[in-house]
Amino acid sequence: MQESTFFLTVRELADLLADGSITSVELTEAYLARAEELDVPPFELPSEPRTDHDGKLATMVTIARDHALEAAERADRELAAGNRRSILHGIPYGVKDLLDTRGIRTTWGSGIFRDRVPDRNAAVIDMLEGAGAVLMAKNSLGEFAGGNTSSALNPWKLDRTSFGSSSGTVSAAVAGLIGFGIGTETGGSIVFPASAVGASGLRPSFGRVSRFGCMALSWSLDKIGPVGRSAEDCGHILQYIAGYDARDNSTVDRPFVFRADPGAMRGRRLGVHRPEFLLSGSETTRRVFQEALDVFEQMGVVLEDVELPLRPTGALFTTIVTVESGTNFKALFDDGSAANMFSFNEDRRAGWMAGRMLPAADYLTAQRIRNQLVRETDDILSRYDAVIAPTWPNGAAMREVSEGWPIPARNEWEPPDDVSARTPRLNYIANLVGLPGLAIPCGFDEEGLPLSLQICGSSMDDQAVLDLGMGYQRETDWHRRRPEYPWRE
Repeated sequence: MQESTFFLTVRELADLLADGSITSVELTEAYLARAEELDVPPFELPSEPRTDHDGKLATMVTIARDHALEAAERADRELAAGNRRSILHGIPYGVKDLLDTRGIRTTWGSGIFRDRVPDRNAAVIDMLEGAGAVLMAKNSLGEFAGGNTSSALNPWKLDRTSFGSSSGTVSAAVAGLIGFGIGTETGGSIVFPASAVGASGLRPSFGRVSRFGCMALSWSLDKIGPVGRSAEDCGHILQYIAGYDARDNSTVDRPFVFRADPGAMRGRRLGVHRPEFLLSGSETTRRVFQEALDVFEQMGVVLEDVELPLRPTGALFTTIVTVESGTNFKALFDDGSAANMFSFNEDRRAGWMAGRMLPAADYLTAQRIRNQLVRETDDILSRYDAVIAPTWPNGAAMREVSEGWPIPARNEWEPPDDVSARTPRLNYIANLVGLPGLAIPCGFDEEGLPLSLQICGSSMDDQAVLDLGMGYQRETDWHRRRPEYPWRE
């Protein structure tokens, strides 16, 4: 099989499967062989972050070979009989190891649950199975979706961070180890890793996708979303994982039917949060971001600078997540197993303990300010199709620092010391408010590391952000770039 096949989009893979150019078994066996050659490190996952990878990416906690081949054989029989369930039918995918998979271990990235094998599927897994997709791998993450720390390496440069919680999923997609992936996000865990490795990743509107069967970190902030090699990939995947589910009372009955044609861009309005475009310390990076904005303008999109509210988003996020996660993980403290969390999570464990003792008034105050932020943001977005900012101000940071783990980027639950105009506002506001956000690659920094834009829209208007992302990708080929093997050290 040609190496380029591993990097095809969902639509391109689907076309090959539909016209018989390749079978699902052939595609699945090829992805399995590639993953087993390039991904499996000389140590067992899940684990602490380590330096002895021997060049392997370590994006997969578990490779579900037998399960994948059975699903691929079934897909081939159905496709041959003319029973095509969806565009995803027969395509191998990976899922962040937070989602339950019947008969396949689900560890939550923790040695505490190294041998945990669920007897049920998460809602998203059932929906993808119904669409005929082929579950191939459970992807690595920081323990209990832990911030920026992960075993997964960045295929663009192995000494750089893959930026945390959904890192296994995004790195596997960009390295051509899976056809597409499923990640989760509480405060940036899809879009930030997507930025670090140059993936297209979508954080759907809060309530769009059922979280039944997925580890809960923060029930009022958690989202599940798609990762692919294009914005169009994300739209196709979202269609088949979205929907109301009575088992998750946060879901809404707002059907999502993806439209792959973004239509004309002329006249659409895009709010530009200019302060975040100026945060980068690199002239090269600022130029890349400006050239990306120029592409939108050349398409006829109306760009207008917009000022987002300057609120203590870090403190709000910390308060809400600490209280809710401390409650969610109470059982780990009750039975003493929290003592066995990885060393990089010691501070987090202490934070959960503190969160269980936080005054109710603090939590309620954070929620009141959050509601105010919802009103302010709704007012701004009512004037635009979407708002745009860099997903992260720079390319991926170094993975290791002299003081040890975690990597040198602010953990998603850590607040800034004060309310600062230098805080990347769009992402944290969007997560607190529950807005959809699409991260798409837009170029490279001076070290050849990917840079990314995040497009955020109004709640439940996921199509609008996908339209703008697809429009941009019609005019550029950044999403087509891929890291060359052997990976750079």
